Amino acid sequence: MSIKNAKLREYEKALLDILANNLFGAGRKVNFNTVDLNAVWCEAYTQAVSLMAFYNTSENMWNNEKHSYIHKKLSQALTVNTHNDFEHIRIHNIMTQAGIPYTILKGFASALYYPDPLMRSMGDVDFLVDADYIKQASEVLEANGYVATGKSHDVHDVFIGKVCRCEMHFQPSGIPQGKAGVKVRKYLRDIFEKAQTVQTELGEITVPSVFHHGLIILLHMCHHLTGDGLGLRHLCDWAVFVASMSEKEFLDTFEKIFKDIGLWEFAKTMTYISCEYLGCPAVSWIADVDKDLGDIILIDIIIGGNFGQKKADRAHESLLINRNNEKKKSMLGQFFESANSIVYNNWKITRKLKFLLPFGWIFYGGRYIIRSLLGKRPKIRPQKVAKEASERIDIYSRLNLFEQKK
Repeated sequence: MSIKNAKLREYEKALLDILANNLFGAGRKVNFNTVDLNAVWCEAYTQAVSLMAFYNTSENMWNNEKHSYIHKKLSQALTVNTHNDFEHIRIHNIMTQAGIPYTILKGFASALYYPDPLMRSMGDVDFLVDADYIKQASEVLEANGYVATGKSHDVHDVFIGKVCRCEMHFQPSGIPQGKAGVKVRKYLRDIFEKAQTVQTELGEITVPSVFHHGLIILLHMCHHLTGDGLGLRHLCDWAVFVASMSEKEFLDTFEKIFKDIGLWEFAKTMTYISCEYLGCPAVSWIADVDKDLGDIILIDIIIGGNFGQKKADRAHESLLINRNNEKKKSMLGQFFESANSIVYNNWKITRKLKFLLPFGWIFYGGRYIIRSLLGKRPKIRPQKVAKEASERIDIYSRLNLFEQKK
């Protein structure tokens, strides 16, 4: 079904209203006697917002068997969060004791803006290290029992900690290429200097300044929207962040800079969705937003799920979507750029010996096709992927992402 023709289902509306009530006390009415609570739970789970939606669930909402299942799942999620929180504290202690400039990205930093930080479901521990200290940070992590997986990304390396996966970033996700990328890096230059160490119930962690946190989560949202999938968890992160500031504070802090890098329309659209659907207090600076576009993007978020969990084709579509370059490309041109990126990340010598790239396309492309045929990877449906990628490109083009004024 076309994104533009899709409509919110009743259980999806109910989930949004529940989130609005729990995050902002919006007072929206939800008829728990008629709504399909099983569908609400499943949607919350795939959007990574089950804790936000059901952390104060009542036994009267479910039959005994289902309530026991939900209670077990929520308890597991809270346990994961607690382990993840302790991992954040451990990373902080390791980095600070070694004298390595660092700051947490998203995760715990985002959770601090929630009414109760435990509401925010945690995944990996993402942290940013000064590029000059990457080698030292890797050695210190391994000396403290972290295992380097050898899996590199264009912006981070992966380590396995005692209880969860950790991503050591040398730059935040979503920084575009071209002039916009140069500007973003300029605004991030003092991120370590302005980072703040905060005391939590579990210990100290270092988080970005308000400005840097806002820039980082907006870049991250853009990265996932045009990629494998932006979930409701990301949108909730943005909603509670915007609500933490007065209108004047937000405009003084972000308007000029977001316009400069080409993210102002995106920021307004995400804020409109947050206010309209998640109960974030209304703000005047979104008065001229394209509401139709905002409604369509919410549908796109719902359809994809957190990191594309609800739609197997999502990752394939992202290979055809120009994610972070101000220069327009054809889908074919973008496909080859995406293919190059996959080869670069898995076969690092190709960064220097580019004539090896075609061999990488054949090897990694062929390997994926074989795994797909064996059922180990989602099947590739080229026509469907191209059609839906084209529709998403058309939608996202209305956001003017990273466009630079001449």
